[in-house]
Amino acid sequence: MEEEWEKLDTALSKGKMAVVTGLRRYGKTSLMLTYLNESKKKYVYVDCRLLPSTVSLSSFLNLINSELYNLNWGKKILEKISSFELNVAGFGIKIRNKEEANLIKVLQELEGSVLVIDEAQALRNLPIKFDSILAYAYDSLDLKIVVSGSEVGLLYRFLKVDDPDAPLYGRAFNEVRIKPLSEQKAKQFLRAGFEQEKVSVNEGVINEAVQNLGGIIGWLTYFGYLYVTGERNTEKIYESAARLAAEELKKALKVFNVGEIRYIEALKIIATLGSASWSDIKRGIEAKLGKVNDAKISKILKNLMDSGFIIKSENEYRISDPVLAKGILKHV
Repeated sequence: MEEEWEKLDTALSKGKMAVVTGLRRYGKTSLMLTYLNESKKKYVYVDCRLLPSTVSLSSFLNLINSELYNLNWGKKILEKISSFELNVAGFGIKIRNKEEANLIKVLQELEGSVLVIDEAQALRNLPIKFDSILAYAYDSLDLKIVVSGSEVGLLYRFLKVDDPDAPLYGRAFNEVRIKPLSEQKAKQFLRAGFEQEKVSVNEGVINEAVQNLGGIIGWLTYFGYLYVTGERNTEKIYESAARLAAEELKKALKVFNVGEIRYIEALKIIATLGSASWSDIKRGIEAKLGKVNDAKISKILKNLMDSGFIIKSENEYRISDPVLAKGILKHV
């Protein structure tokens, strides 16, 4: 990821904010943490996947505090917060409650460091305008910010960077977009991992793994870990990955309630055809579930793209992850 590394370095060396995007298991978190550790930057990493399903400002603040508590310099910040005098006069931000005040205090004390908010789209339903707080930190504090997310459409809707009326509009930032590894780099990645673990692997095993898993770092790592820890039946590894991907998908689709069945059918149609047009998907859903209006079909596809389960290219939709496609066909 040399190119992505350079972009992240430029963003944090010359700018104030980076937005790191990429679908699930593409390696966003690994890139960010490896870069921050190797460049010896002072940072706090907040993983919003650890938040409860009903997100509140209090739960987010508790998550930041728990991360700070695990850092020696972070503990000192927590000790100072209770007696810290809050001052945001003149910066156009209104403090409505104690949790907001405490969050601003924490951000002020984080000056000189990097704040990483991973899977930040989880904060979109907070009862406050979190983008206003990010804009305040951007404009007023010596704080670098990295915002990351795998549900790319939802992330950008949350940040509203293209909305002239939104707080973050006009703030310069660098986008670091993570893509799957090329076939050559995927093979190099596996070879390097096996060499590091001192495990001898036939080249045919590596070629087959890349054919089945694509260039998705998360799945390549999953394969490598199971292989070096004793599972040499590669078909079992592929099947285990597909089942895991399917279970994650089914859990994520629960949010659509009664409409879940239509989302599942759309995904099955796309996975079966390999790539499908809007008309293919509409015909397939209606053949199985009855008449559905055009607006609902378009909304289903938009939501699936926003969530990172499908991608669109030249008016054709396809599953974003070959392992997920297999999981949909076998386990959904």
